[in-house]
Amino acid sequence: MSPQAYERMAPRHLLALAVFCGISASTVYIPQALLTNISTDFDVSHQASSVIAASTLLGYAIGIPFLVPFGTRVRSSAQVAVQGTVLAVALLLAALSQNVVAATLAFFAVGLVGNLSQVIIPAANRMCAPEKRGATNSVLVGALLIGLFGGRALASVSADWIGWRGTIGACALLVALTLPTTLWALRRAVPPVGSALSHFSLMSAALRGACGNPVLLRAALTQSLVLGAFNSVWAVMVLHLTGRPLSWSVTQAGLLGLVGLLAGLLTPWSGRLIDEYGARRMTGLFLMVLLLSSASIYFTHSAPVLFGLVLFFSTWATQSALSGNQVQALSTSPEHSAQLNTAFSFIVFFIGGFGGVVGPLTFTMGGISAVAVEVTALSFLALLVWRFGPSARP
Repeated sequence: MSPQAYERMAPRHLLALAVFCGISASTVYIPQALLTNISTDFDVSHQASSVIAASTLLGYAIGIPFLVPFGTRVRSSAQVAVQGTVLAVALLLAALSQNVVAATLAFFAVGLVGNLSQVIIPAANRMCAPEKRGATNSVLVGALLIGLFGGRALASVSADWIGWRGTIGACALLVALTLPTTLWALRRAVPPVGSALSHFSLMSAALRGACGNPVLLRAALTQSLVLGAFNSVWAVMVLHLTGRPLSWSVTQAGLLGLVGLLAGLLTPWSGRLIDEYGARRMTGLFLMVLLLSSASIYFTHSAPVLFGLVLFFSTWATQSALSGNQVQALSTSPEHSAQLNTAFSFIVFFIGGFGGVVGPLTFTMGGISAVAVEVTALSFLALLVWRFGPSARP
């Protein structure tokens, strides 16, 4: 790649991309914070309304292998323009839905096109110099974390003011308002290499290529275990906080998302460490922090202040490890970053998504203590894969 290509990412461009990444990511997880309001509005049980949140995550998982590969065939700005527009429309349809079925279908569409960060991150990697990729990735990953947790916290509060429909409508407005600046930031993005393969052949080739790329495979398997631990903890957070002995309100439990928001603000600092000391070495350090914080959940879950501190370090380590693993995967061939990111993201979200199922099952059997044991085991396995997993031949 020519040196001129590395001059395309100015701080103002990165800021615009980070803002849009955070907003688009929040739309996928905000429904979780609104389930109580939705179930009341539709006069259905919490279990029935939980299908809506599940449909959003299902759409997200399906959208990665089906939509992200388009990044190898079309310009990033064109793909973001189409998906961003569809996302705003899907959010409006969700806000106007009159029953659970209509809301479920609309939120499925939200998740399907809400993977915009998986399009933007590879484009940003092609726009910046190699020595700045760690910092760039960490800023964007930090923005995802801020959007994820900040969106949950704001949604919990705004639903009491303008209702869940007004909250979702506001999300649609934010997407529409920030889309033009995102397209402006991407206007000089390096075009993808391209491919003569059909779309489905390209998906298959990306996954086969991952199996032949030991660095990507190790990074993806490591991060899938990390994401599994992350999903397990946060999937049961409201259940734990609103149950005995803490007995918090749903709004209070939602505001715990501010802990994740603070962790997101710290994540860009991790990128500087990655650039200075190397992605693989720093990923190992982040995994050690994750292991220690996961084990600490067992001892602090009944002490809100200590529990919040442990969740802060756990969340920061999770997102920092994502930055480190993604840098390792995409650096194996920056010109093919879109293909690499498709394979990396599919492995990570497909395997790691099961944490959202395993966590509640574990909680049902043994409460938060059992979940602490589970996530500690997953963190330890991630550390083993990082140390002994497949690696590039010398």
